[in-house]
Amino acid sequence: MLIERINKLTWGVALLLSLWYAYFFFQLSRSKGEGSGLLFGFCVAGLPETPDKDVGCENCPYINSHVAAFVVDVFLTAVTAYFWYKDPQKGGFKKDIVYLALGFIILIHGLLHWFLQQTTFDFLPIINCYRPDTSDIEEFGYIIFGTFSFLLSLIILGFGFGVNKWFTWVGSVIFTIAVVVLTEDTGGELILPGLFCIVHPLSCFTGLFTKEPLFNTKVATLFVICTAVGILELSSCKDILRPYGGHVWYDITLHLAVVSATPYITNQGKKKNHDD
Repeated sequence: MLIERINKLTWGVALLLSLWYAYFFFQLSRSKGEGSGLLFGFCVAGLPETPDKDVGCENCPYINSHVAAFVVDVFLTAVTAYFWYKDPQKGGFKKDIVYLALGFIILIHGLLHWFLQQTTFDFLPIINCYRPDTSDIEEFGYIIFGTFSFLLSLIILGFGFGVNKWFTWVGSVIFTIAVVVLTEDTGGELILPGLFCIVHPLSCFTGLFTKEPLFNTKVATLFVICTAVGILELSSCKDILRPYGGHVWYDITLHLAVVSATPYITNQGKKKNHDD
């Protein structure tokens, strides 16, 4: 009972922070990110020179926050696969789907970061960390963005309440519409952080009201930390976050939370509690 109360209290704190996070995004979106130091909505650090809106990541093509986040995400995807391999209870369809979905979330996020900084493949839109005019890719981008938003919501609500529940599907549609509507007037500048800002309250709401072990206290604690990093990114990129690596810290904390939701970690926690 005490463990459950701690879990719900932690998710409650995470939910309050996530609402604050969403509020910061709303305030920032009104100015379309002007003066925030964000590039395409991300706090991007780099070496040997800091990226900016004039040249993007041209002067730091190999060492920047997007590259670092991509490397972290690929590594944590591999960790998720390793936990699946080590899980003594693997093999069931539902459990394998959980691992697949969690790995998908991490890897797609990492590929997004790779895409935002890549300049190698001309058949893909070139963002190079910042691109002032995105009008030529906005329609296609919103289709991809909307699809990803729906799938992400479906995964979160499905894990929490069951994929066969009407609430999960209707909630995912409402979530997708909300994300698109709230980000459509930002000129593409804040579309991606808009998704993450809105998905935080959704995840925390699910964690607060579900009894599924995937939404354990480790996940909740990391969500608290991750959301705090997100708030710093929107409010204090230039002064606090960028000098120490920028957005990569968001990826590290967010996807450690995702890894902590794997059945392998969840089962380890159950075993420890049982032994205690």
